[in-house]
Amino acid sequence: MENQRNLLFIGLLTISVVLYLKWLEFSKKAVDVTPVAQQQTLPDLPNEAVGSELPAVTQQATDIPQIQDHQSQTVTVSSAGELIRVETDLVIAMINTQGGTLERLELKQEPASRETPDQGFVLLKNELGEQFVVEDGLRTVDGTAPTHKDVYQHENTNYDLGSADKVTVPLRFINADGVEFTKTITFKRDSYVVDIDYQIDNRSASPWRGFFYGQFRRTQPEGGGGGFGQLPSYTGGVYYTANDKYTKYDFGDMQDENLSKPVSKAWVAMLQHYFVGAFLPEDTDKRLYSFAGNEANPVYRLGYVSDSVINVGAGSQGETSTQVFIGPKTQSRLKAIEAQGFTGLARTVDYGWLTFLADPLFWLLNKIHGLVGNWGWAIILLTVLIKAAFFKLSDKSGKSMAAMKRIQPRLQTLKERYKDDRQKFQMEMMALYKQEKINPAGGCLPILVQMPVFLALYWVLLESVELRQAPFALWLQDLSAPDPYYVLPVLMGLTQFIMFRLNPTPMEDIQKKVFMIMPIVFIFIFAGFPQGLVLYWVVNNILSMAQQWYINRKYAV
Repeated sequence: MENQRNLLFIGLLTISVVLYLKWLEFSKKAVDVTPVAQQQTLPDLPNEAVGSELPAVTQQATDIPQIQDHQSQTVTVSSAGELIRVETDLVIAMINTQGGTLERLELKQEPASRETPDQGFVLLKNELGEQFVVEDGLRTVDGTAPTHKDVYQHENTNYDLGSADKVTVPLRFINADGVEFTKTITFKRDSYVVDIDYQIDNRSASPWRGFFYGQFRRTQPEGGGGGFGQLPSYTGGVYYTANDKYTKYDFGDMQDENLSKPVSKAWVAMLQHYFVGAFLPEDTDKRLYSFAGNEANPVYRLGYVSDSVINVGAGSQGETSTQVFIGPKTQSRLKAIEAQGFTGLARTVDYGWLTFLADPLFWLLNKIHGLVGNWGWAIILLTVLIKAAFFKLSDKSGKSMAAMKRIQPRLQTLKERYKDDRQKFQMEMMALYKQEKINPAGGCLPILVQMPVFLALYWVLLESVELRQAPFALWLQDLSAPDPYYVLPVLMGLTQFIMFRLNPTPMEDIQKKVFMIMPIVFIFIFAGFPQGLVLYWVVNNILSMAQQWYINRKYAV
């Protein structure tokens, strides 16, 4: 009886975990999201983002006037600049000459959906209902440098990588003093990293001094969540510093308080499911900042301001630069960038607190995929390996369950004999366990050990862009999406029912009813889970059934 209770506990624990995930989903959806209006007041860079002083570069420090939040200035999504189209082997980008803002980016190798394979997923956009753009510029004491609101001169409106290794887009701005600024945006072959370089040619009679800033501007997307039990992936800001490490800073945080953090070695990013935009600045002193717009139509900014002053004497030249990664969270690419000094960037593939398990699981899954070339078969083979790793533990569990099944008639006799004395029945039952050397909790340990593996694999299948729209076979054409015909969830429930039948039959009526209902509950729960995860669980159940059948024969049950 104790073993049945343990099995019931495991089933209820599984359901509790899924309900907890669903509660998290609803708690995320509870945040009020107001669509962006056609016209809205966009504040400039926050005052807190810059600080009140430039570092002392002459004999005396120079005060910088605070950047004003032009609340009275109404800015529509339509801007004053022209659009420049850039196409490479990986992306189609649109650059606005107002600020040289990167305001649209289509990922050619990431289809928007399986129904539109020729249309790439649009990551950056500047639309009425949703904004996610990359802005940057220069600031000076007297406002004589191009910000993200100034319009640049341009040479062409169409650039194509063709057979070259890189394509550059030069933009020029000349201020009233004759200082010429050339902003060059560079796209490279087989790369989602965009280089942004500024050349300052000071043709004036006075020194020029300023600094660089870069920021993401975006609105909070609506919705985000799949079927029952499907937890939406994290959408919002993150940053990494030497002291704070990987830190999430979501839209709610930005509304509660402006971020203003002086750092040296750091990067800052905006995340969404499968994709990321990340500023990758040089290792210099900087200040991370965030700012949220008015409460009715919040437009969020997250970025950094360089504390390193660019000093350009009269008749001299100067420069500054940054990089920004904009693309899918492909782990091989992110880890290659990490190797260049941007520690923690691979954490943007957000496995949560189970990263320590999810990382090796994905590594193994990826290695298997490299051999078989199909993510579905890779999941099946990974399941076999996991089952083999737990075989000894499962064998002991199976032996315990087989022994429980063997003494089932004797337990029934004890129950009838002491039906009016429950305490005596418990004592006699424990004595029988001791006599037969049975551990009533022995059947639970393997399931408890596998539960973290199950949850870690859930996050791997949910978060890894490598599995996005990955086909397996027949009707299973997207392992990251729920089964459209619910075949796998039904198979999962059926195998779960058979698993219960192979184990000792509960003696109490309520337990029997729960065990009969639980497979049906599992069907509804797993109906919203990714195909890959349900495939793993079905294969795991089939292997467990085969193992239990073998153990029952081995121990003559």
